[in-house]
Amino acid sequence: MEKQDRYTRLSKFLRYRRAIAIPVTFLMLFVSLTVLVSATYYFSMTKIGTKASALRASGAEQEMLSLEKVIKFVVWSPGAHEIYEFGAYGGRLKVQPTANRLALNITDNSSFYEVFFDGSIGKVAYELSTTEPYDDVYFIGDSRSIVNQSSSTMTQLGVSQGSENYEMTLSYRPQAGSTATGSSGGKPVNSIRIYVINLNSSQITARSASLRLKITCLNITSTWKSYDFTSPITYLLVKANLNGVTGQVSLPIASNELGATVTLETVVCNIKMEEVGW
Repeated sequence: MEKQDRYTRLSKFLRYRRAIAIPVTFLMLFVSLTVLVSATYYFSMTKIGTKASALRASGAEQEMLSLEKVIKFVVWSPGAHEIYEFGAYGGRLKVQPTANRLALNITDNSSFYEVFFDGSIGKVAYELSTTEPYDDVYFIGDSRSIVNQSSSTMTQLGVSQGSENYEMTLSYRPQAGSTATGSSGGKPVNSIRIYVINLNSSQITARSASLRLKITCLNITSTWKSYDFTSPITYLLVKANLNGVTGQVSLPIASNELGATVTLETVVCNIKMEEVGW
């Protein structure tokens, strides 16, 4: 009898364990499935967010490239103007006329030195909405602060770290060139010409929504300087400091035993960018 009771109790215990095991198993499966679904959802949303950020950045890049083409269309043509509709891509477009300080000097790296330009030439920046890192890259141009007239574009359009997020920045650097133009008083005469695109007449703008920009070539101004060298020289350096980035170009100078005459012309194209209504 006692043996039968033990058997009965054992059977009830086993049935109880089976009864408990089934809900517990389902609970474990439910929790595991919930964790899996949550992880999959999080991964999917992160991937979608990353893709959306990349698409917005790509759209902003195309807008900046198009804006550069519009400026190129009016530059060096006084009175010319175009209106460009800049789309919204989650970031903020900033026209900053007082940014980009440019200082230019000319020197023979010995006894001759003179600063002939010092002022802000402005820039346009598009602050991206995402905080994700980007590689510093140039879509147009490179990091040089001054270029030779025969080789490179004045445009600098690229991505770099801004004060908060990464920014796509459009700006312009000076371009320099020299030619021998004849002789005077027995000395060879050389002409140096420096080109500057200046955006500092623009309207300060900071907009996150789409907007219409009017880009106008106001005028072209020139300033002249003349230098008389009484001994032979073979080159002069034009040095630039553009927003803290320094560089130089070496310009060949024709001279003889009497020296050389050098004229320096600084040609500035003044561009105005302003927001206009729809």
